[in-house]
Amino acid sequence: MMMKTAVLFLTLFSAPLLAQTPRPTPPAPAAPPAQPAPPLAPPPDLGKWWKSSEIASSLKLSQQQITEIEQTFQETRLKLIDLRADVARQEALLEPLIEADQLDEAKISAQIDTVLAARGKLEKTNVMMMLAFRKVLTTEQWKKLEEFKERGPRTPATAPRPPQPPRPPEEAPHL
Repeated sequence: MMMKTAVLFLTLFSAPLLAQTPRPTPPAPAAPPAQPAPPLAPPPDLGKWWKSSEIASSLKLSQQQITEIEQTFQETRLKLIDLRADVARQEALLEPLIEADQLDEAKISAQIDTVLAARGKLEKTNVMMMLAFRKVLTTEQWKKLEEFKERGPRTPATAPRPPQPPRPPEEAPHL
């Protein structure tokens, strides 16, 4: 039990601690192979993709589909706001327990369970919303939406650029 709590504690709180410690930036490693997105993951940074003229026209969304997706989003939106707030609230309750001079492992463990349950509810609601969206789309539309998710939104900063000629190697400074 103590080992599980320690591992969970380190997992939950090591990332924020590491994020606060400035570290020298190592050279960028070669890009790892792309991992496929989970089948019902929300589109990354596509926002209200059903309102994007590029995506809607590419998917050939009907007005009925757009209306149903928007209705599902609006019905779920307030619940998502509440669930995000609950996650933040539960994490805020956990923080002083961990920072206390006298650690109460039982209280910390119980609060970690509460935080994880809140996160689980939020994730489930997100996935259920995406499932509702999926039910409105045809299989072909869903596959095209997956393609949009893989390549991300097209903005001037992310649009494909023409190939550039290779740059000459930089010379090392002479000492």
